[in-house]
Amino acid sequence: MTETIRAQHKAQLKEAYALIKAERRPEAYELIAPILAQQPDYTDAWWLAAHASPTLRAAAAACQKVLALQPNHAQAHLMLDELRRRMAVEQHLTLEEKPRRLAPTRRKARGAPFWVLALSALFVLIIAIGLVVMVFTGENLGLPVAEVFSLDQALPALPIFRSPEEFGAQPKVTRSGTLLVGATHAYRFNVPRMGMVLLVDLDFVMMNDEQSAESARLIAPNGQVLLPARSFETPTTFTFALPVDGHYELRLLGAPQHKSFYVLSLAIVAP
Repeated sequence: MTETIRAQHKAQLKEAYALIKAERRPEAYELIAPILAQQPDYTDAWWLAAHASPTLRAAAAACQKVLALQPNHAQAHLMLDELRRRMAVEQHLTLEEKPRRLAPTRRKARGAPFWVLALSALFVLIIAIGLVVMVFTGENLGLPVAEVFSLDQALPALPIFRSPEEFGAQPKVTRSGTLLVGATHAYRFNVPRMGMVLLVDLDFVMMNDEQSAESARLIAPNGQVLLPARSFETPTTFTFALPVDGHYELRLLGAPQHKSFYVLSLAIVAP
């Protein structure tokens, strides 16, 4: 393959990356697919394909290809674990719909009484309602499911702002999920130099905004646990001072007083 084609592919991947950041994934995937056809061992192209793929299964396949080419790719391992968890939940919800679609056929073939079908439908409905309650409220309903709803995820490089006022207007790294009672959500990221400040906006849909910071703990590279400080008028926004550079971990801890579906946004301010 000529240097001209390699340079062209590199430029296309750069454009695809910009489209992914702009949430225009279908357009990004159209740029990446021809490159993969010509260079099936191009790790960077497969990694971008994992972020632009139209389905969870296609994204997982792209992650597996990255790991086949580069087994020590830590972010691909983390992303593949998260995709598998999401596919398992999606498959579970799909399986719940099948008994309701197939119930009339089974009744004719096996002569199942109406009350058996009614009880089955009621059981499926209770499970579906329970899942909806868990996802939106964070309640575990007394079930040992906290581990299923826990996660550990590496974040891309956080944007660095010149002042806190840019936090509301500039793009940030954003994640969402359900913090269940007993679950832990860990987000890992790198801080390039000491003396910076981490800006966090944590909005729990079903919870008092004043309590949002109580669920957050920041683990410094030296193992020190840092607590948040409020310095904004918005009740969901708070800060952490970053005493050293290196890899930090933001942990969200599910408890009866702080739980439910949330939206998390992160950025760094360099004084």
